[in-house]
Amino acid sequence: MKRREFLVGSAVSSALVKPQNTLDVEVMEVFSSSSGPSALLVHHADEATRETFATWLRNNSGRQIGFQHRAKTPVVARIFRVSLCFGRGLILVNTPTAEIRPKDVLSVALR
Repeated sequence: MKRREFLVGSAVSSALVKPQNTLDVEVMEVFSSSSGPSALLVHHADEATRETFATWLRNNSGRQIGFQHRAKTPVVARIFRVSLCFGRGLILVNTPTAEIRPKDVLSVALR
């Protein structure tokens, strides 16, 4: 591949990607207590969204989000980028998350 083809191809592909309001993430680990704050370690839901999620997470670390699990009521939380683990986010929740398990997929959106 020639340099020009590479540059033109990457410019076209980035122009076709539109910002998303909602991203799906997969739960890797749940840190939960029965009466108080909880945390969820998450990463991209599939390989196709890996780079999108990593970029979104770098740009939005520390921001307030809402997430939904299995079409239930949205939960307000805050997401942070785990800097030593590429593409991993830590969602902090003020309420117990007993119904969320590893491998569950959550829909996450900025608030």
